[in-house]
Amino acid sequence: MKHIGQKGFSLVELLVVIAIIGIVAAIAIPQLQSYATNSRLKSAARDIMGDIFLCKERAIAENRMYGIAFNIDPANTYTIEQCNNTGSSCTTGYSVIQTKTPTTFGNDIRITNAAFGNNSTINLQTRGTTEAGNVVLDNTSRGSTATITTNITGRTSVQFNLQ
Repeated sequence: MKHIGQKGFSLVELLVVIAIIGIVAAIAIPQLQSYATNSRLKSAARDIMGDIFLCKERAIAENRMYGIAFNIDPANTYTIEQCNNTGSSCTTGYSVIQTKTPTTFGNDIRITNAAFGNNSTINLQTRGTTEAGNVVLDNTSRGSTATITTNITGRTSVQFNLQ
């Protein structure tokens, strides 16, 4: 039988399309969630890298030492500090400029380790140099990590281990 001028689609065709959309969504949604979770970890790591770079830049420009103190447990914060005097040694102590936390990017992001020399503070000298060390961020819901590494010249890099 030939139906001339028949337009539209059948109920079977509609059900097949809905089934295909359901299968694709079942596969894609978990992948999208893990992508978003890892994306937040990357953003937090890059924010810390940017803060280290900014402090290095300001230390050179202002002839003043800067530091970033990492408070791991239980605070999960870090403070950006400025030396109260100019010059290559900080004799009058530091003043806190800003306190930040990686949880602004996601509640499951934690600072798990910070080691620069013998402490958890990175000090940026007036020539842009610093102690070699690293900061490790962890995404507790996925088990992903980001390791931010600095060398003595103040160069900073990040390595991700995404799950």
